Amino acid sequence: MPTKPISITIDEEISEKLEKLSSETHRKKSYYVNEALRTYFDELEDYDIALSRRGGKSTPLEDAKKELGI
Repeated sequence: MPTKPISITIDEEISEKLEKLSSETHRKKSYYVNEALRTYFDELEDYDIALSRRGGKSTPLEDAKKELGI
């Protein structure tokens, strides 16, 4: 897959965790950034599908609990 360089700014704590993970696994940081974004977008797409199946609206947590008897 073709790649495209980008420039981003991330929190220092996340940067340190990413650096440590990259160093320990001998993988590039871009690998983990790509995987994280891929997972995020997959979950966002799943959420959109679920939302559209419910008629485009979400249910407040308290209402969902009542419906489920929780």
